[in-house]
Amino acid sequence: MVRMQRIGGWCLLGALCIGMLGVLGCRNGPARPPGADDPQVAELVQRMQAAYDQGDWGTVLALADSVEARAPGGPDAPFMRGLVLTRLKRYDAARAAYEQALERDPSYRKAWYNLGHNAFLQRQYRQALVAYRNERALIERAARARPAPGEEVDPQALPAVLAQIGRTYALLGVQDSARMAYEDALALDSTYAVAHAWLAELLEDQGHLEQALHHAQRALEAHPEEVEYAYRVGFLLFQAGRVQEAALLLSAVVQRWPGHEGATYNLGRALMALGREQEGQALLDRVETIQRLQEQALMAQRAVEVHPDDPERWLELARMMLRSGYYDRAEEAFTAALALKPDDLALHNDLANLALVRGDTALALQRFQTLLRRDSTFADAWLNLGIIYAMTGQPRQARRAWEHVLKYRPDDPDAAAYLARLPQP
Repeated sequence: MVRMQRIGGWCLLGALCIGMLGVLGCRNGPARPPGADDPQVAELVQRMQAAYDQGDWGTVLALADSVEARAPGGPDAPFMRGLVLTRLKRYDAARAAYEQALERDPSYRKAWYNLGHNAFLQRQYRQALVAYRNERALIERAARARPAPGEEVDPQALPAVLAQIGRTYALLGVQDSARMAYEDALALDSTYAVAHAWLAELLEDQGHLEQALHHAQRALEAHPEEVEYAYRVGFLLFQAGRVQEAALLLSAVVQRWPGHEGATYNLGRALMALGREQEGQALLDRVETIQRLQEQALMAQRAVEVHPDDPERWLELARMMLRSGYYDRAEEAFTAALALKPDDLALHNDLANLALVRGDTALALQRFQTLLRRDSTFADAWLNLGIIYAMTGQPRQARRAWEHVLKYRPDDPDAAAYLARLPQP
């Protein structure tokens, strides 16, 4: 029904397999740049933060310029600009923006973290560590002080930074320091799933499978919806010889994410071990296809890193992520392309379609309605708007939407077919 290809998914880079933290958020507490007592500045800052949360990066950049013009010298505009530039993989410009925010307010929370994350994404791990440590010191200093109302330290801020420090040490091969950082994070928050997941991976690499399984299970308990956590538990169960349990969990992962390379391969091995050789071999035969798709997606990702200002490269990456079932990354790539081509209605339609594919009908409805306010003749938007109305039990609205499709595209076979299935009014 939705004009969007769906195939499956897999995990991209080894360094990212459990889900890199990437806390690219706004600062704790209200922003207070010069001029923040001006109600218009405060409103602009709020709108800027809301636009970032909604993935409207072009609007963030435009509002940042407005904040800067009305209240020059404040840290919020360059900080928010840095967040968007990091997302767009314009790392040098992002670094300059974070540094500007810190020049204006050395105690600006999350600026050091995101400066570190910006370096981390470029695999500049030692530079990332310096920035993360500065963020850690800033959080610890703020926690010892008596913060004003609204400026309290987020209780997960320090565990998040410690976990990212641990991840960075792990990628540098300094396993003892990595483990210590993960354990420090868990001492502060014993339910922190990212730290459990990354510690599980480290322990697995060291051959401590039982301990690794314990931490992987703790991560999954905290976030049972996270496919990568489920995969890690299933894999470790298989390694521990608990093949039946592993097969059940890996089967659920493959069902949710048919293109997950590790889950497909290890489920095939588990089924073979259980005597279900035909099913197992079919899965093992599928791995080669998944690997080819992975290579293509990695090439698309590298192309974006080399040409971050080319919207067509972002579109190709988005398409590859869709084929892989990696919808979060597909949305990020579409959003980046849209930031570079904000008036491209087809991109707005792609983002609305993606929300529909992911089952978020409310967001899809909002996006289609926004698109149609920009151009009421856009037939594809009316087509998929009708699908949402039909899915949510609103046949009158569905009929009206599909009639609009035929008004602007009289020969559309899908709209005619959908209308024919509706009960007569």
